[in-house]
Amino acid sequence: SQEFLFIASLAWGMVIASLYYKLGLSIEIGALVAGITLSTTPYSYEISSRLKPLRDFFIILFFILLGYQMVLDNWQALVIPTAIFSIFILIGKPLIVFILLNLLGYTKKTGFLAGLTVAQISEFSLILIKLGYDMGYVSKEILSMVTLVGIITIAGSTYLISYSDIIFKKLNKFLALFEFRK
Repeated sequence: SQEFLFIASLAWGMVIASLYYKLGLSIEIGALVAGITLSTTPYSYEISSRLKPLRDFFIILFFILLGYQMVLDNWQALVIPTAIFSIFILIGKPLIVFILLNLLGYTKKTGFLAGLTVAQISEFSLILIKLGYDMGYVSKEILSMVTLVGIITIAGSTYLISYSDIIFKKLNKFLALFEFRK
């Protein structure tokens, strides 16, 4: 039954996360391991479709909590590091992917489009930085900076991907400088 599958999947996730917690490890990593084991089952598509509304709800709560914990009292000190990291992620990461894919023999356009898809930090990095903050390894200022970089790069990469064909046409000659294999 679909309801039993839903309850069993949640129970499995809770059991594995609790086991990791009892072993002194992170419950987040335990939940990730539980998800990986569930993805190998023949029912993974049904589980995924059943858990999607619950996942979306908790993602919303996570981002609300993350935004709530941001500290912008000293925002002037965050502007330059946030800008530097955002520019590196929006320009540097795609350029690195472009060069690597070019060296592997892919076309200029394929490398460029693939590079644009990595022009952001992932939600997982936000989870890791939040975990570091909760454990006392990361300050609120660093948490705020990484969250701001996430907002900027996720929003920026959306536009880069949406207008990728136009951007490629404008940068085509410039990209030839980084093309090592024809």
